[in-house]
Parts: sequence; C-alpha cells; structure tokens
Amino acid sequence: MRKTICALVALLLLTSCAGAGGGEDGAPSAPSAAPPADSPPPIISVPPAVPSGDGRFSLRFNPASTLNPLTGEDADNMALSTLCYEGLFALNADFTYRNVLCESFESADFLTYDFTFVAGVYMSDGDELSPYDVVYSIEQAKAGARYGGRLKNVVSAEVIGPRTVRVEMEIPNARLPALLDIPIIKDGASGTVPRGCGPYKYAGDGEARLVKNTYHRDAARLPIDAIYLVSCADAQLGEYFTEQRIDLIAENSSAPVSSARRDHEARYYYTTVLQFIGFNPRAAAVDDVRFRAAVEAAADREAIVQSCLGTRGAASRLALPPFYRLYESTWEGTGSSAGLSALLGAIGMTDADSDTYLEYPVDGVMTPFSLDFIVGAGNDARLAAAKSVSDALRRVGLNITLRELPFEEFKQALEAGDFDMYYGETRLPADFDLSALVGTGGALNYGNVGGEEYDALLGAFLAARGDFAERGAARELCERIRDERPFIPIAYRQYAVYSGRNEIAGLEPSQTGVFCNIADWTIEIK
Repeated sequence: MRKTICALVALLLLTSCAGAGGGEDGAPSAPSAAPPADSPPPIISVPPAVPSGDGRFSLRFNPASTLNPLTGEDADNMALSTLCYEGLFALNADFTYRNVLCESFESADFLTYDFTFVAGVYMSDGDELSPYDVVYSIEQAKAGARYGGRLKNVVSAEVIGPRTVRVEMEIPNARLPALLDIPIIKDGASGTVPRGCGPYKYAGDGEARLVKNTYHRDAARLPIDAIYLVSCADAQLGEYFTEQRIDLIAENSSAPVSSARRDHEARYYYTTVLQFIGFNPRAAAVDDVRFRAAVEAAADREAIVQSCLGTRGAASRLALPPFYRLYESTWEGTGSSAGLSALLGAIGMTDADSDTYLEYPVDGVMTPFSLDFIVGAGNDARLAAAKSVSDALRRVGLNITLRELPFEEFKQALEAGDFDMYYGETRLPADFDLSALVGTGGALNYGNVGGEEYDALLGAFLAARGDFAERGAARELCERIRDERPFIPIAYRQYAVYSGRNEIAGLEPSQTGVFCNIADWTIEIK
C-alpha cells in the first residue's frame, strides 16, 4: 500500500531565551502574566506489541518520558516531537536556514529583530497562532536546559503587533534565525503534550499514536492519518526493526542498529556535534603551545574518523567544519612535517634520567612530567579516540594516564580542574558560536583559555554580514585557534536515519529534524 507522508519539523541541539509580552494598539490582548498551574499530565499509555507486517507506520517511543519539546530529554521522543511542533525557521542540511512559521523579519543592527509570522497558522486545538505563543516559547526555551545555551545572548522577546514579535540581543548576531528552529508551543502550556502547530498531534485517546492535525496548512497532503508509537528496550531495537514493528530509526547514542537483520538503507547528515581535546594549562608543559602542537600531531584525525567513528564524521583541522559553507582549505596552513618525537624534542623534552619517560625543562631543570587525560565513560567511540591519542603519546615516552570516568565524576573533575587534558564532545549552536570553548566564562572552557581577545573575535564572527565579511571573520577566528590551540578540534559527527530498503523516498534529514520535509516523502508500508 503506497502512502505519502508530509510535514515540517524541528529536531535539535542546545538552549535559551528571555522576554516579556506586551503589545501596541491593534495587538491581541495580553495573556495572564504567569502560565496557569499545571493540570495533571495526560496519561501516556504503554503501547501494545504490534505484529510485523501490520500495514502501519510505526516509530519508537518512550512512554515514560515527555513529548514536551522544550523540556524533554529522551532522544526518540524529541525526534517524534518534531512531528507535532514547528519553529519559525528550520535548518537545511548545509546549515543555512529556511522560513517555516516566519513570513519575514527585519533587523538594522542584528541587535533588534522583528519577526512576523505567517497568517492562518493554527494550533492543533484550532486556535490561531498568537504572538504570545511565540514569546512564551522563546522564554521557556531560554529558561530551560535544552535550548538555553543557544539563546544565552537573547535579552528579551515581546509582542509588538498582531503577528510580530521583537527579539533583543545582548550582542549582534547576523545568524540569529538559524537558532530559532526551536518548537513553538501554546502560550502558558506545560505538561507532557502541550499544544503545537505541527502536522500531527498526540491522539490522547488511550492509544499511543500521533494523528493528523486537521488544522495544519498541509493537512490535505498528509495521506497517513496516524503514526503508531511502539516502545522497546535498546536491546530489542534491532529485533523490532527487523520484524517491521518499527519502520524508521533516527540514530542517537542509544539506538544501535548493528543487530538488525532487515535489509535497510541509511541517510546520513552532518551535525554541529564536535569532538575535541581540551586543556588545563596548570602544568608548564600543557601551557606550552608547542606541547599542544605535539598532542595535535598524536591525534590522527582521519584515523579517528575511520576507525573510531566508523567513517561517520568529518575530520576537521580547524574549529569550523569543512562543510561550513564559507570554509577554505587554505586556512588550515601547512602544518609541521616533523614527527611526534621531534616535536617533543624541539621543546627540550628528553628522558634525562633514563627511566623511559620524558622530562620537561622548567627553568633549566629537567622535571619529571606526567599527563592526566580524562574521558567520560559510556561512549565507545569517544573512548577509542582518546585511547588512540593516549597510545600515540605513550609510544614516544610520555608518562600519560588515561582515566575513563562515569559522567558525574567526569563533570566533577572538569569543574574542579582535576585534569591536564580531556576528550570532549559538544553540540554547537547552528551559528557555530564557539564561545563555550574559548569565550570568557564559557561553559566548556574549564582551563580558562582564550579570554577577551577571543570574545572580540567571536563577536566579529557572529556580527559579520554577507559572505565576504563572514568569511574574513571566520578565517581570523579559525587561524587564531589553529595557531594558539586553546583546544584541538578532531571531527564533526555525522548521524543517520535508517529505514527499510526502498520503503521511504524523499527523506532529507537535517539537524533540525528527521521529518523536516515529510510532506515530500513517499512511504510504502508492508
């Protein structure tokens, strides 16, 4: 049975925004100052087992977690939520943005933006989209953990017209629209399944399924009236996919498909998820940029992508990825042709006491030196990458200890500065703001590297308008990080979406969401 599926969606990354609602003459009347008290959340039923070959289109679902797109943490549910909620914008595969709910916007200085949304957009309860819905969603996103980081520079959001919202920024950002693919929910909504304006809504009739939102502008193009939600443990995922109890898997760290025996195909897309090596310059050697250059030489990026990431990434010699639209390979420089031992020898590191370990010269005295390298547990790819770097340094005589720590202990060690190097991974915002890594007080700047000079470079990069200015600012930022190595970029991750062979056509995922172009899909359900 051939069926065509459609919609627009928004999957995501990071965080935040603040604001107030108010209106000029002609604006809708203001809502109550505070959202209503939470009513008991709707009961999400545990879906029954569905036999294979059922003629249904089914997706994985966690009934114990929320579908609220602003507060949820479960990766499968957040992928599903993009069927129920839309944002002002969505990201394309190349990280340019396109309008979704936004009709137009204006900004003279990239500090103040006026966004006007499309007329005739309706929530799943039949209410027309209000500017207060947009303001409320931005405020909730800024206050939450999921989107707070990306919206950290948003000062306020307020209603200024019947379909217009003003957003004020702390610093100029010419690429703010790329951050506003955050899902819009109804003003004052909370709980497990708040109302949205996506093409589907949670049925709420005791059966775990999404049903067509008949108020959606593309409702007539949604030939699949219901999407069934199936719960299974990680260990069962391959079996459920093989037996066609689940028809599509949006990859995340808890969704392996290695055990699937069903003939399937994958669509890959790049993300802003960066793997990198961070430093704590408490030791004289680590504070030496030449030593960090040696660590970079030990990190064989191409080998890490091939062996540790399963070819699922883009090795990146620079802080910005090679798929950044204005990237130029000339920014990479020529690098050093010297081997790892020669790089260490050039800064005076030798085995002066013949104990098989290198010493580092401090004020002319050869001083025993050891390196504490930490990595978070629970991710085989990151651990393998960190081990490859550690092994390379150990082979040339560096006394290095690789510590794999449970997440909480890893976080505590970073916050306490109890490390020399760490292997990290973070999802950058879609404007590629690197301030978390090198900005003053950056959330991942545990070694307090960078500072005001980097703040200025980052500010110029975010404020740059037009390809020429943006390319120039990007080059200056990349070359400074390349030369000073406050951190070492390794690779940008690539994710995948899996479906049965020849069962879905037209699927074009991006970081915003797997279902972004669902209106253009063709699905054959068996």
